[in-house]
Amino acid sequence: MFVKQWMKTELLTIGPEDTIAAAEELLKKHRIRRLPVVAEGLLVGVVSPHDLEKVMPSILDAEGASEEEFIAANTEIRAVMTSSPITVCSDDTLAAAARKMRHHKIDGLPVVDCGRLMGIISITDILDAFLVMMTGDCTGTRLDLTISQEPEAFYRMIKAFQKTGKEIVAIAQHYGYSADSHLVTVHVREEDNDDLLDLLWQYGVTVKRSGPAD
Repeated sequence: MFVKQWMKTELLTIGPEDTIAAAEELLKKHRIRRLPVVAEGLLVGVVSPHDLEKVMPSILDAEGASEEEFIAANTEIRAVMTSSPITVCSDDTLAAAARKMRHHKIDGLPVVDCGRLMGIISITDILDAFLVMMTGDCTGTRLDLTISQEPEAFYRMIKAFQKTGKEIVAIAQHYGYSADSHLVTVHVREEDNDDLLDLLWQYGVTVKRSGPAD
């Protein structure tokens, strides 16, 4: 799956000449953790609550609310934004986006093509995609199966689904489950699968679990 399939494209943005006060209002009102800074359609930075906190005086240092209000109303975003944010392209895979998030310990990335902001992909978007990949986003039955590591084992398993006319809506193969077998998770649309289970056993496939899809 690709970033462009799951990114959010309806975005709030702010300009580099806007003020801290304007950014703070947008962040709080819409309960978001990052605000892209855009100039003429190009991404020039990102501002977060943490960026704002770094330049605002602490309660102990401030001489009253008026000092904070003055700074917020007179400091441009360009002075506090992260000007070289980590980004991904819309044609990047979700796996590549997830690796960047994990490596840099962040929970969201601007999506940029040729300098232009196309969207934002968050860890929540990636989790949503994972659920669809694992369940097909529908009810049915989840089967956890183990097959031998020989290449023919996978094809024998698929043959069982074909012979019983079961519709596979999601499938994932987990290599290295044990020294001599792989674990395969299959989500089928049907709920009555006794004929399938019998045939899988006949074909040398071990059924570890069979039950309603999570």
